[in-house]
Amino acid sequence: MAVGEIAGTATRARAEPDRPAWLELGPDDRAARFMRLMNDLNRGYDNAGDGKRITCGHAYNGVEPAVAWTSVCRDPRPGAPRQSVESFPRRWAGLGAGMPAQPCHYVSLGPGDGRKDGVLLADLSRANPDLCYLPVDTSEELLHLAVCGLMRRLDLPADRVLSLPWDFSVGENAGALRRLLDELFGPTPVLFSLLGNTLAHFDDDAALLKRLADVLLRPGDRLLLEVEVTMALDDRLVVDAVAEYENSTAFGEFVAATLQANTDLLVDQDAVEQLGAVEGDRALMVKTAYRNRTGADVRVTLPNSADVRFAPDDTIRLALSRKYSPEGLAAMLSDAGLTVTGDTCTGTGGPFGLALLMLALEDR
Repeated sequence: MAVGEIAGTATRARAEPDRPAWLELGPDDRAARFMRLMNDLNRGYDNAGDGKRITCGHAYNGVEPAVAWTSVCRDPRPGAPRQSVESFPRRWAGLGAGMPAQPCHYVSLGPGDGRKDGVLLADLSRANPDLCYLPVDTSEELLHLAVCGLMRRLDLPADRVLSLPWDFSVGENAGALRRLLDELFGPTPVLFSLLGNTLAHFDDDAALLKRLADVLLRPGDRLLLEVEVTMALDDRLVVDAVAEYENSTAFGEFVAATLQANTDLLVDQDAVEQLGAVEGDRALMVKTAYRNRTGADVRVTLPNSADVRFAPDDTIRLALSRKYSPEGLAAMLSDAGLTVTGDTCTGTGGPFGLALLMLALEDR
Protein backbone atom coordinates (compact mmCIF):
# COMPACT_ATOMS: atom_id res chain seq x y z
CA MET A 1 0.00 0.00 0.00
CA ALA A 2 1.39 3.45 -0.90
CA VAL A 3 1.49 6.02 1.88
CA GLY A 4 -0.60 8.29 -0.33
CA GLU A 5 -3.49 5.83 -0.12
CA ILE A 6 -4.09 6.52 3.56
CA ALA A 7 -6.80 9.17 3.32
CA GLY A 8 -6.45 12.03 5.76
CA THR A 9 -3.01 10.99 7.04
CA ALA A 10 -0.91 13.70 5.36
CA THR A 11 -1.65 17.21 6.51
CA ARG A 12 0.58 19.02 4.03
CA ALA A 13 3.06 18.40 1.26
CA ARG A 14 6.35 19.83 0.04
CA ALA A 15 7.25 20.46 -3.58
CA GLU A 16 9.94 21.90 -5.80
CA PRO A 17 9.21 23.81 -9.00
CA ASP A 18 8.09 21.34 -11.68
CA ARG A 19 8.37 18.48 -9.18
CA PRO A 20 5.54 16.54 -7.53
CA ALA A 21 5.03 17.12 -3.84
CA TRP A 22 5.75 14.44 -1.31
CA LEU A 23 3.55 13.80 1.68
CA GLU A 24 4.37 15.13 5.11
CA LEU A 25 2.62 14.79 8.44
CA GLY A 26 2.23 17.81 10.66
CA PRO A 27 4.90 18.44 13.30
CA ASP A 28 4.72 16.96 16.77
CA ASP A 29 3.76 19.05 19.82
CA ARG A 30 5.76 22.21 19.12
CA ALA A 31 4.73 23.82 22.39
CA ALA A 32 6.13 20.91 24.41
CA ARG A 33 9.29 20.89 22.31
CA PHE A 34 9.73 24.64 22.85
CA MET A 35 9.26 24.31 26.61
CA ARG A 36 11.93 21.60 26.74
CA LEU A 37 14.36 23.96 25.02
CA MET A 38 13.51 26.82 27.41
CA ASN A 39 13.95 24.58 30.44
CA ASP A 40 17.32 23.37 29.15
CA LEU A 41 18.56 26.93 28.61
CA ASN A 42 17.35 27.95 32.08
CA ARG A 43 19.46 25.35 33.89
CA GLY A 44 21.74 26.53 36.66
CA TYR A 45 25.43 27.34 36.68
CA ASP A 46 27.81 24.59 35.58
CA ASN A 47 31.35 25.14 34.32
CA ALA A 48 31.74 21.60 32.94
CA GLY A 49 29.08 21.65 30.20
CA ASP A 50 26.38 19.86 32.18
CA GLY A 51 24.07 22.79 32.91
CA LYS A 52 22.54 24.99 30.22
CA ARG A 53 22.31 23.09 26.96
CA ILE A 54 20.89 22.86 23.46
CA THR A 55 20.18 19.18 22.99
CA CYS A 56 20.25 17.07 19.84
CA GLY A 57 16.52 17.57 19.37
CA HIS A 58 16.99 21.33 18.89
CA ALA A 59 20.53 21.71 17.54
CA TYR A 60 19.63 21.36 13.84
CA ASN A 61 16.49 23.52 13.79
CA GLY A 62 16.60 26.53 11.50
CA VAL A 63 18.00 27.06 8.03
CA GLU A 64 21.50 28.11 9.11
CA PRO A 65 22.16 25.13 11.45
CA ALA A 66 20.72 22.69 8.88
CA VAL A 67 22.89 24.01 6.06
CA ALA A 68 25.92 24.17 8.37
CA TRP A 69 25.46 20.51 9.30
CA THR A 70 25.46 19.44 5.64
CA SER A 71 28.84 21.20 5.41
CA VAL A 72 30.13 19.17 8.38
CA CYS A 73 29.24 15.99 6.48
CA ARG A 74 31.39 17.20 3.57
CA ASP A 75 34.28 18.64 5.59
CA PRO A 76 37.53 17.50 3.88
CA ARG A 77 39.48 17.51 7.15
CA PRO A 78 40.03 14.13 8.83
CA GLY A 79 37.16 13.00 11.00
CA ALA A 80 34.23 10.65 11.23
CA PRO A 81 31.29 12.50 9.55
CA ARG A 82 32.73 12.73 6.02
CA GLN A 83 34.40 9.31 6.18
CA SER A 84 31.16 7.86 7.48
CA VAL A 85 29.35 9.05 4.34
CA GLU A 86 32.11 8.09 1.91
CA SER A 87 32.62 4.58 3.29
CA PHE A 88 28.94 3.82 3.80
CA PRO A 89 28.22 2.08 0.46
CA ARG A 90 31.10 -0.34 1.03
CA ARG A 91 30.15 -1.06 4.63
CA TRP A 92 26.47 -1.50 3.72
CA ALA A 93 27.40 -3.97 0.97
CA GLY A 94 29.59 -5.84 3.44
CA LEU A 95 26.74 -6.58 5.82
CA GLY A 96 25.46 -9.34 3.57
CA ALA A 97 23.15 -11.29 5.85
CA GLY A 98 20.78 -10.27 8.58
CA MET A 99 18.34 -8.22 6.48
CA PRO A 100 14.61 -8.21 7.24
CA ALA A 101 12.43 -10.46 5.15
CA GLN A 102 11.57 -9.00 1.75
CA PRO A 103 9.68 -6.97 0.89
CA CYS A 104 10.25 -4.34 3.58
CA HIS A 105 9.74 -0.60 4.00
CA TYR A 106 12.32 1.92 5.24
CA VAL A 107 12.14 4.37 8.17
CA SER A 108 15.12 6.68 8.63
CA LEU A 109 15.50 8.10 12.14
CA GLY A 110 17.54 11.22 11.40
CA PRO A 111 18.34 11.17 7.65
CA GLY A 112 21.10 13.80 7.85
CA ASP A 113 21.89 15.11 4.37
CA GLY A 114 20.18 12.07 2.79
CA ARG A 115 23.21 10.56 1.04
CA LYS A 116 23.25 7.37 3.11
CA ASP A 117 19.51 6.97 2.69
CA GLY A 118 20.09 7.25 -1.06
CA VAL A 119 22.37 4.20 -0.92
CA LEU A 120 19.82 2.20 1.05
CA LEU A 121 16.83 3.24 -1.06
CA ALA A 122 18.57 2.39 -4.34
CA ASP A 123 19.38 -1.08 -3.02
CA LEU A 124 16.13 -1.83 -1.18
CA SER A 125 13.92 -0.66 -4.04
CA ARG A 126 15.48 -3.23 -6.36
CA ALA A 127 14.15 -5.96 -4.10
CA ASN A 128 10.87 -4.16 -3.40
CA PRO A 129 9.62 -1.78 -6.14
CA ASP A 130 6.73 -0.81 -3.84
CA LEU A 131 9.03 0.31 -1.03
CA CYS A 132 7.88 3.30 1.02
CA TYR A 133 10.30 5.77 2.62
CA LEU A 134 9.57 7.56 5.92
CA PRO A 135 12.31 9.96 7.10
CA VAL A 136 11.88 11.31 10.66
CA ASP A 137 13.67 14.37 12.06
CA THR A 138 12.92 17.29 14.39
CA SER A 139 14.56 19.71 11.96
CA GLU A 140 12.10 20.41 9.15
CA GLU A 141 14.81 22.28 7.26
CA LEU A 142 17.26 19.38 7.36
CA LEU A 143 14.46 16.95 6.56
CA HIS A 144 13.45 18.91 3.47
CA LEU A 145 17.05 19.28 2.26
CA ALA A 146 17.47 15.51 2.48
CA VAL A 147 14.19 14.60 0.77
CA CYS A 148 14.58 17.17 -2.03
CA GLY A 149 18.00 15.78 -2.87
CA LEU A 150 16.80 12.19 -2.82
CA MET A 151 13.81 12.88 -5.04
CA ARG A 152 16.07 14.54 -7.58
CA ARG A 153 18.69 11.79 -7.60
CA LEU A 154 16.48 8.70 -7.34
CA ASP A 155 13.23 9.90 -8.92
CA LEU A 156 11.27 8.55 -5.95
CA PRO A 157 7.50 8.22 -6.47
CA ALA A 158 5.95 11.09 -4.52
CA ASP A 159 3.17 8.93 -3.08
CA ARG A 160 5.71 6.60 -1.48
CA VAL A 161 7.54 9.26 0.54
CA LEU A 162 6.10 10.45 3.85
CA SER A 163 8.28 12.76 5.95
CA LEU A 164 7.63 13.21 9.65
CA PRO A 165 8.98 16.34 11.45
CA TRP A 166 8.86 14.60 14.81
CA ASP A 167 11.26 14.11 17.71
CA PHE A 168 11.61 10.32 17.67
CA SER A 169 13.38 10.36 21.05
CA VAL A 170 10.08 11.25 22.76
CA GLY A 171 8.20 8.14 23.86
CA GLU A 172 4.79 9.40 22.71
CA ASN A 173 6.13 10.11 19.24
CA ALA A 174 7.77 6.71 18.95
CA GLY A 175 4.45 5.11 19.90
CA ALA A 176 2.59 7.22 17.34
CA LEU A 177 5.12 6.21 14.68
CA ARG A 178 4.61 2.53 15.43
CA ARG A 179 0.82 2.89 15.20
CA LEU A 180 1.18 4.70 11.88
CA LEU A 181 3.39 1.92 10.50
CA ASP A 182 0.91 -0.72 11.61
CA GLU A 183 -1.88 1.15 9.82
CA LEU A 184 0.14 1.68 6.67
CA PHE A 185 1.96 -1.61 6.31
CA GLY A 186 0.33 -4.17 8.58
CA PRO A 187 2.69 -7.12 9.15
CA THR A 188 5.16 -6.14 6.40
CA PRO A 189 8.65 -5.81 7.96
CA VAL A 190 10.32 -2.44 8.41
CA LEU A 191 14.01 -1.56 8.28
CA PHE A 192 14.75 1.29 10.69
CA SER A 193 18.03 3.16 10.61
CA LEU A 194 19.84 5.32 13.19
CA LEU A 195 22.98 6.38 11.34
CA GLY A 196 25.84 8.86 11.67
CA ASN A 197 26.55 8.23 15.39
CA THR A 198 23.23 9.97 16.14
CA LEU A 199 22.60 7.75 19.16
CA ALA A 200 25.76 9.08 20.83
CA HIS A 201 24.45 12.66 20.75
CA PHE A 202 21.71 12.01 23.33
CA ASP A 203 22.23 12.41 27.06
CA ASP A 204 20.68 9.06 27.95
CA ASP A 205 21.68 7.09 24.87
CA ALA A 206 21.14 3.68 26.44
CA ALA A 207 17.58 4.54 27.52
CA LEU A 208 16.80 5.86 24.03
CA LEU A 209 18.03 2.70 22.33
CA LYS A 210 15.96 0.55 24.67
CA ARG A 211 12.87 2.71 24.08
CA LEU A 212 13.23 2.42 20.32
CA ALA A 213 13.69 -1.34 20.57
CA ASP A 214 10.72 -1.79 22.89
CA VAL A 215 8.31 0.54 21.10
CA LEU A 216 9.25 0.41 17.40
CA LEU A 217 10.69 -3.00 16.61
CA ARG A 218 8.65 -6.11 15.88
CA PRO A 219 10.21 -9.60 15.55
CA GLY A 220 10.52 -9.32 11.74
CA ASP A 221 11.93 -5.78 11.78
CA ARG A 222 15.58 -4.70 11.78
CA LEU A 223 17.48 -1.66 13.08
CA LEU A 224 20.57 -0.49 11.19
CA LEU A 225 22.75 1.28 13.76
CA GLU A 226 25.93 3.22 13.03
CA VAL A 227 28.21 4.39 15.85
CA GLU A 228 31.77 5.58 16.33
CA VAL A 229 33.98 3.18 18.29
CA THR A 230 37.29 3.10 20.11
CA MET A 231 39.31 0.05 21.08
CA ALA A 232 40.63 1.67 24.28
CA LEU A 233 39.57 4.21 26.90
CA ASP A 234 42.36 6.46 28.15
CA ASP A 235 43.27 10.13 28.47
CA ARG A 236 45.56 10.05 25.42
CA LEU A 237 42.67 8.99 23.21
CA VAL A 238 40.46 11.66 24.77
CA VAL A 239 42.90 14.21 23.35
CA ASP A 240 42.61 12.60 19.92
CA ALA A 241 38.80 12.59 20.10
CA VAL A 242 38.74 16.27 21.08
CA ALA A 243 41.10 17.16 18.22
CA GLU A 244 38.65 15.86 15.61
CA TYR A 245 36.23 18.65 16.56
CA GLU A 246 38.83 21.34 17.24
CA ASN A 247 40.31 20.85 13.75
CA SER A 248 36.99 21.12 11.91
CA THR A 249 36.13 24.65 10.82
CA ALA A 250 32.78 23.38 9.53
CA PHE A 251 31.86 21.95 12.94
CA GLY A 252 32.74 25.27 14.60
CA GLU A 253 30.42 27.06 12.18
CA PHE A 254 27.66 24.54 12.90
CA VAL A 255 27.72 24.99 16.68
CA ALA A 256 27.91 28.78 16.24
CA ALA A 257 24.81 28.64 14.03
CA THR A 258 23.03 26.51 16.65
CA LEU A 259 23.78 29.02 19.41
CA GLN A 260 22.76 32.01 17.29
CA ALA A 261 19.52 30.33 16.23
CA ASN A 262 18.44 29.81 19.85
CA THR A 263 19.86 32.85 21.72
CA ASP A 264 20.88 36.44 21.01
CA LEU A 265 24.55 35.80 21.84
CA LEU A 266 27.16 37.10 19.41
CA VAL A 267 29.41 34.07 19.17
CA ASP A 268 33.09 34.41 19.98
CA GLN A 269 34.72 31.32 18.46
CA ASP A 270 37.49 31.52 21.09
CA ALA A 271 34.82 30.83 23.73
CA VAL A 272 33.85 27.48 22.13
CA GLU A 273 35.54 24.60 23.97
CA GLN A 274 35.78 20.84 23.57
CA LEU A 275 35.57 19.06 26.92
CA GLY A 276 36.67 15.44 26.71
CA ALA A 277 36.47 12.68 29.31
CA VAL A 278 36.34 8.92 29.73
CA GLU A 279 32.76 7.93 30.48
CA GLY A 280 33.22 5.00 32.82
CA ASP A 281 34.06 1.81 30.94
CA ARG A 282 31.69 2.52 28.05
CA ALA A 283 32.90 5.43 25.92
CA LEU A 284 35.03 8.47 25.24
CA MET A 285 32.80 11.53 25.60
CA VAL A 286 33.27 14.96 24.00
CA LYS A 287 31.08 17.91 24.98
CA THR A 288 31.17 21.12 22.93
CA ALA A 289 30.50 24.06 25.26
CA TYR A 290 30.29 27.82 24.94
CA ARG A 291 31.89 29.47 27.97
CA ASN A 292 31.34 32.97 29.30
CA ARG A 293 34.89 34.33 29.25
CA THR A 294 33.94 37.98 29.61
CA GLY A 295 34.52 38.06 33.37
CA ALA A 296 31.07 39.59 33.91
CA ASP A 297 27.43 38.54 33.92
CA VAL A 298 25.82 38.38 30.47
CA ARG A 299 22.07 38.58 29.97
CA VAL A 300 21.02 36.06 27.34
CA THR A 301 17.66 36.50 25.60
CA LEU A 302 15.88 33.27 24.73
CA PRO A 303 13.40 32.64 21.89
CA ASN A 304 10.49 33.35 24.29
CA SER A 305 12.01 36.82 24.98
CA ALA A 306 12.94 35.82 28.53
CA ASP A 307 16.39 36.76 29.85
CA VAL A 308 18.64 34.37 31.75
CA ARG A 309 21.84 35.10 33.65
CA PHE A 310 24.97 33.73 32.02
CA ALA A 311 27.54 34.00 34.79
CA PRO A 312 31.32 34.20 34.34
CA ASP A 313 32.76 30.75 33.49
CA ASP A 314 29.27 29.29 33.07
CA THR A 315 28.73 27.12 29.98
CA ILE A 316 26.07 26.33 27.40
CA ARG A 317 26.53 22.87 25.96
CA LEU A 318 26.03 22.90 22.19
CA ALA A 319 26.85 19.32 21.24
CA LEU A 320 27.56 15.93 22.76
CA SER A 321 29.22 12.90 21.20
CA ARG A 322 30.74 9.58 22.18
CA LYS A 323 33.00 6.88 20.81
CA TYR A 324 31.96 3.55 22.31
CA SER A 325 34.20 0.80 23.60
CA PRO A 326 33.33 -2.74 22.44
CA GLU A 327 32.30 -3.57 25.99
CA GLY A 328 30.18 -0.44 26.34
CA LEU A 329 28.45 -1.04 23.03
CA ALA A 330 27.78 -4.71 23.81
CA ALA A 331 26.28 -3.83 27.20
CA MET A 332 24.02 -1.19 25.67
CA LEU A 333 22.73 -3.62 23.02
CA SER A 334 22.14 -6.32 25.61
CA ASP A 335 20.24 -3.95 27.92
CA ALA A 336 18.03 -2.95 24.97
CA GLY A 337 17.25 -6.58 24.16
CA LEU A 338 18.96 -6.43 20.77
CA THR A 339 21.12 -9.00 19.00
CA VAL A 340 23.57 -8.44 16.12
CA THR A 341 22.64 -10.21 12.88
CA GLY A 342 25.41 -8.60 10.78
CA ASP A 343 28.18 -6.05 11.26
CA THR A 344 31.06 -4.27 9.55
CA CYS A 345 33.70 -1.94 10.94
CA THR A 346 36.17 0.41 9.31
CA GLY A 347 38.85 2.83 10.48
CA THR A 348 38.63 6.62 10.21
CA GLY A 349 42.32 7.32 9.56
CA GLY A 350 43.21 7.45 13.25
CA PRO A 351 42.76 5.42 16.42
CA PHE A 352 38.99 5.20 16.03
CA GLY A 353 36.50 3.35 13.85
CA LEU A 354 32.95 3.23 12.53
CA ALA A 355 30.73 0.26 13.33
CA LEU A 356 27.66 -0.54 11.23
CA LEU A 357 25.38 -3.07 12.91
CA MET A 358 22.24 -4.82 11.73
CA LEU A 359 20.15 -5.49 14.83
CA ALA A 360 17.07 -7.54 15.67
CA LEU A 361 15.09 -8.20 18.80
CA GLU A 362 16.42 -11.03 20.92
CA ASP A 363 14.23 -14.10 21.05
CA ARG A 364 11.98 -13.78 24.06
